[in-house]
Parts: sequence; C-alpha cells; structure tokens
Amino acid sequence: MARTKGELFAEFFQIQEPVSIVVEPVREDEVPGTVALLERDIPPLFKLANEVNTLEQSALRPLRLLGETANELAHYLQLQSRKIDLILSHILMQQNTEKPTEKAKSYGGSGFVVVRDTALDQGQFARCKLFLDHEAAAIYCYGEVIEVSQCKDGFEHKLLFCTIREQDQELLVRASLHAQTRQLKKRHEEKQDSEQQDEEQD
Repeated sequence: MARTKGELFAEFFQIQEPVSIVVEPVREDEVPGTVALLERDIPPLFKLANEVNTLEQSALRPLRLLGETANELAHYLQLQSRKIDLILSHILMQQNTEKPTEKAKSYGGSGFVVVRDTALDQGQFARCKLFLDHEAAAIYCYGEVIEVSQCKDGFEHKLLFCTIREQDQELLVRASLHAQTRQLKKRHEEKQDSEQQDEEQD
C-alpha cells in the first residue's frame, strides 16, 4: 500500500533546531527525476564539503575502537578537521549566489519545516539548500511543499525531499541526532546549574 506524503515526512525524526536555508521555487519539470541527474546539478563545492565530512567520519571510526590510548589522537584530529570544516562552511556561504535569508525551524532525513511571510502553494516544488553549521556541511536537493498552515509568524510549510542523494540524507539524519545530543547535554547542564544555585541559596 502506497504511503502518503505526510507519512513519508514522518518517517524520520525532526529536530527543532534552526538551520540556514535557501528555497527556490521551480517547475515540476525542472526537478531532476533521478539521483544521477541530481549529481550533475549539484555545485562542486557542495560535493566537496560533504565528501570531507564523510571522510572525517570514516577516518575517526577505527580510532574509537583502539580504546583510551587513541582518544587524545582522535580529539586532536577532530580539532584539525573542525578547522577545515569551518573554512569550507564559510566558503560555501560566500560562494552561494543566493545568500541564505531564511531559517528552517526544524529538519530531518525526510525534509524540513520553514515559516515564511507569504505562502507557497501546496504541491510547489523547490530547489533546496541547507547549511548545517555544526556539521560544516551543505545539502543541495529538491523538495515539494506538502502542507501549508497559517501560524502567528506567517505561514508554516512542510517540505518533503523528493530528490536527494542517499549520503546527504544520511548526513541530515546524523546531524539531527548530534543536535539532539547537544540539546540534551545543554538541558542537563542547565538543570545542574539550577540545582547548584538552589543548594547555595539553602
């Protein structure tokens, strides 16, 4: 039984974290029908940034298996990699002809949610660029507006990815999990700080 677009959107976890995006409405016939056609459309710099990110994950994985002795080396390599990531991220933002002027309020492996002042039509296709600062990566793909609803800040849009590379989808899933870890850690630290303040007042 074929799943609805809403069910496909709900297939992956959405993290409530703002990310810079560019959404360019396009005609349906402008959407690449296959990943191979999408590959030809993706700017080289987007591919380079994501390949660097993938290589970093592959390189660090074996080190984690070596135990404590490799922890310091892994940490050092992560810092070096982070420097390269930050430079690449800056270049990506500068080289992008359409500068990100919007923020998605949430994202995940299936799509993202964005609030805009004016509403796009349901069924509208779009060329999408997502800039993941913490991962120092950028996703170039195509999506479809599957739901539009009015909210206090304008119009909330759900965009479902319709053409995206598998490795980019995996990167988004990984980024959303990392973001969740950061949020949980922050909440834990805030709770500890609050408890410490209460103890000091007592």
